[in-house]
Amino acid sequence: MTNIQKSELYHIRCEGINQTDLNDAFQGRVAEFPCKYLGLPLHIGRTRRADEQILIDKIGGRLPGWKGRLLNRAGRLTLVNSVLSSIPVYHMTSFPLSKWAIKRIDRIRRNFLWKGADDARMGTCLVNWRRVNRAKSLGGLGVKDLTCFNRALRLRWKWLHWAEPSRPWTGMSISMAAEEEELFKACTVISIGNGVRTNFWKDRWLKGQAPKDIAPECFRWAWRKNITVAKALTNRC
Repeated sequence: MTNIQKSELYHIRCEGINQTDLNDAFQGRVAEFPCKYLGLPLHIGRTRRADEQILIDKIGGRLPGWKGRLLNRAGRLTLVNSVLSSIPVYHMTSFPLSKWAIKRIDRIRRNFLWKGADDARMGTCLVNWRRVNRAKSLGGLGVKDLTCFNRALRLRWKWLHWAEPSRPWTGMSISMAAEEEELFKACTVISIGNGVRTNFWKDRWLKGQAPKDIAPECFRWAWRKNITVAKALTNRC
């Protein structure tokens, strides 16, 4: 049963529609875009700083109740890995965190790890933060590198697009930075089926290589750079 008290109406691209009649028929609250959906900010364009600040404040707000100065370093490391590093995961699954937000979150995690509070001064870190981010098998402490982890979470959508085509969103385009697209293509090899979803030039389907890398001059002069393998082989384009 729909809870009207928690329902909201947003008018998006309602040109030619009588919005007054919609508002009168709807029993919930009429709100304005941008908004939040399932806890995530919904708007046009890049993520706003205000949205990321809410995430940073949520992470920093955990510290006062923990009394970190009374915990040993192993206990603080456990909280950093299990809680502070986990809070931004839901956000990072959908949006790329800006560099300034990652820097602020890293400062909170770093200060809590070494001093048990967010007000630690310079010179209190015992190990370089890059080394802390390494896996324990490589001599680090296993604290997640948020930049790499954020990229991995977003590339997961590209993987699911290929691995589970039955998902309802697979027909939609996935917004990715150019370097993320290239990283995904460099780390994957495509086995051709019917070729309908495989890009003829850009995907690595030809003996583990992309045709644009095998014949860059041909790719430069090609006029249908986004053609699929199925269409290219059918029409000999």
